[in-house]
Amino acid sequence: MASDLATYEFGSPVYSVAQVRAAEEKALLVTAPGELMQRAAFSLSVGCAAMLRESCGRVYGTSVLVVAGPGNNGGDALFAGALLAARGVCVRVYCVVPQTCHEAGLVACLGAGGRLIDLLIGEFDLVIDGIAGLGSLRPVDLELARFINHSALVVAVDMPSGVDADSGECSADACVHADVTFTFGALTPGLVLVPGAEFAGAIEVVDLDLEFESDPVLQVLGDREVAQLVPSHNFDSYKYSRGVVGIAAGSPSFPGAAALTVLGAEHSGVGMVMLREDFVDRNLILESSPYVIAVDSDSPRITGWVIGPGFSVRDLEHTFLLRVLGGSLPLVLDAGALSSLAGSAELREAVVARSGVTVVTPHIGEFRKLFPRGVDSGWDWDVDSVRAAARELNAIVVAKAPRTLVIGPTGRAFVDIGASPALGTAGSGDVLSGIIGGFLAGNDLALVDPVAVVAAAVWIHSRAGRLAEAHVANPTAADIGKMVGEVLGDV
Repeated sequence: MASDLATYEFGSPVYSVAQVRAAEEKALLVTAPGELMQRAAFSLSVGCAAMLRESCGRVYGTSVLVVAGPGNNGGDALFAGALLAARGVCVRVYCVVPQTCHEAGLVACLGAGGRLIDLLIGEFDLVIDGIAGLGSLRPVDLELARFINHSALVVAVDMPSGVDADSGECSADACVHADVTFTFGALTPGLVLVPGAEFAGAIEVVDLDLEFESDPVLQVLGDREVAQLVPSHNFDSYKYSRGVVGIAAGSPSFPGAAALTVLGAEHSGVGMVMLREDFVDRNLILESSPYVIAVDSDSPRITGWVIGPGFSVRDLEHTFLLRVLGGSLPLVLDAGALSSLAGSAELREAVVARSGVTVVTPHIGEFRKLFPRGVDSGWDWDVDSVRAAARELNAIVVAKAPRTLVIGPTGRAFVDIGASPALGTAGSGDVLSGIIGGFLAGNDLALVDPVAVVAAAVWIHSRAGRLAEAHVANPTAADIGKMVGEVLGDV
């Protein structure tokens, strides 16, 4: 049965369509004709049979509709249909382009007992979407999409038809809504980016032993990778050697932002959290976090900073931020610090000139204030735009969204696919900033990739949200923060 990528033990690289096509062409030179398609079809048929057995209690005597386009995607679906028909499944074939299907696949399917149909009528236990796959950017005919999406089970081949495989762009009414997507050789961006990811369902990556000559465009972390990136504790570790996070957050109007940032940081694995009391009443924070150290000056013990949650863009904050930017410690800028950055050329220049690691954590509104290109100019909330923003600002950009992107100045990029709606609550981003700050303060960034470390922190935050959701109805940001230590223990 298919597995949700969010449960994968190992991470997965994500390649562009062009990269997948190039790898396939290379593989075709050293394999027998049709071998790759047969391997893909066999895995697809096995997966479909498992789904039928689980939903219907049997495979023999069930009904499957193969909706086949004219290309190789349709060929994969038709050869899988042939294998299912040989197992006693009642297979029907509908050609999207009349009388035009992958010839060898159609012959095999009909020879095994499948039958062609001209009209989409009746009900089927499972529908295989072999319309377009990776190659087509066109929306699916509305009537056809409606018929498929009202079926009991829907399996997409490579990519739900109607979804742009490189961007995930699609129209909800004119794309296939799959329960499971079988993709062959590698993940493509459309399966992990919104809105397409919403319609991919669970994802099965079928290994075709493809070789890629260039780096992936994105990376999905698994728990094995995250375990290598969390701050490590040695036998002789003590509070200062484990990292010390300095936090400048909160204001009279938003004291809770400081408390939640501290909560995320203190559960991140660091040895100590120091809170600047210039910005918030220390007593409000000490009640919930008695282990935090309140300071009124910059301590030389601090190994990383989180600045901005709950700030109100005052002169004090601007001056403090400018001073810290002049140092080389890793630094996370969130919320009010991003507003200050968007409104100050001086601060922006200081970020660009930094030698230390800088992380900015905007949601879409903050991103557009930081990089005001405007939608009409093509500057939108996508991988290319976030990559360009990271390069322009010389910072790691954490673009917070249902599928959060983490992209560094050199272009290395990660996408988190484990978030739940539980993260969409006030203060959740403050907890995330605390976790990121803790990971950066507690790691030797000369030995690990800071972009991967930040991506691991986002991964931990997402899993904490899922865990909180499993334990508490409508969890708050505080509930999420309290689960961070448990998630770290699990990995």
